[in-house]
Amino acid sequence: MSIQQTIIKGIKEQLFFNDYLVLPNFGGFVLKSRPAHFSASGGMLVPPSKTVSFNAKLKQNDGILATWLQNTLKCSAKEGITHLTEFSEFCSGILAAKRRVSLEAIGFFYLDFENNICFEPQQDANFLTRSFGLGAMSIKELESTPEIREPKKEILFVDRTLHATEPTAQPVRSRKNYNRLVTPLLVAILCVSLLGLLVNNSSVNGELRSSLFSGKTKGVYEPVTYSNLNIVGSSSKQSAYVADANGIASLELGDTKKIAVKVLDNRFDSSYLNTSRPNSGSFSNSGNFEIVLGCFTILENAKRMVEKLGAQRMKAAVTGKNNKGMYVVSNGNYSSKDEAIARLQEIKDAFPHAWIKKD
Repeated sequence: MSIQQTIIKGIKEQLFFNDYLVLPNFGGFVLKSRPAHFSASGGMLVPPSKTVSFNAKLKQNDGILATWLQNTLKCSAKEGITHLTEFSEFCSGILAAKRRVSLEAIGFFYLDFENNICFEPQQDANFLTRSFGLGAMSIKELESTPEIREPKKEILFVDRTLHATEPTAQPVRSRKNYNRLVTPLLVAILCVSLLGLLVNNSSVNGELRSSLFSGKTKGVYEPVTYSNLNIVGSSSKQSAYVADANGIASLELGDTKKIAVKVLDNRFDSSYLNTSRPNSGSFSNSGNFEIVLGCFTILENAKRMVEKLGAQRMKAAVTGKNNKGMYVVSNGNYSSKDEAIARLQEIKDAFPHAWIKKD
């Protein structure tokens, strides 16, 4: 057993015989007596006890723990005090590291927000020797039951002849009302019959039919083919769409309806470009602002968009990845934010979801 464990054992033993015990340079343990009492809920009877508390200001050695340690370790008084001092410094070091110091069967120490030593005693610790082995008892109030007395049978004497009272007639059991069982049974039979009639006169096939009528054939469902069905093409023109930074594009289904789709291949309508106009979107690498036209999860799709824009005399390039790992296609670098906003106004009809990004 180490010296630290020996000191903890000594603290626990001496608290049974002393109401006041000091650990030099650390603090003092103080015992407080408490008589037998009822618990807060009133359902438990707690025996008399002695609970331990801690006072960090009591640091002067009282000699009790040092004398016990000297007799236990067969050492000198100076060595015993040295061991106690080292144990106090060990506990203070653990508390300074924001950790708890636990003493078995006694409690634990910790530091609060103002670096004051706080102590929490163990709930079941009782240092009163007279209450050794006693625990809390649950109590329950007994309910008083009224005494039931059986009536005495009267005995009649007629002409000195003993006549016992006539036995009481037993009540006739009423017949069971079978109507309560017959009615639900008839309703269930009627529902099953209607369901079978509905299945036989409809196009229901397969597992539902076989499960109802225990058929041996396995249900097979075949799709219906419409040979004369023609799909009429729509004359409406699909507007161009561009994915935002999350790869989401908005499609207009009508005047008031829109749908959001996840774009894997960003397609666009190049009819907004004037091929006779010089390229106003050229850019150099020295600008700090760029116009993001689309974001793609696949690099080939981003390159395809750059090639299509280049064929329409609009410069674009893959400028890297965003924080979601998508490839960004930008219209170029601009030296000022006003210049980028002006360019964004020119292409907002074809790229309504384009936005300005600062490098």
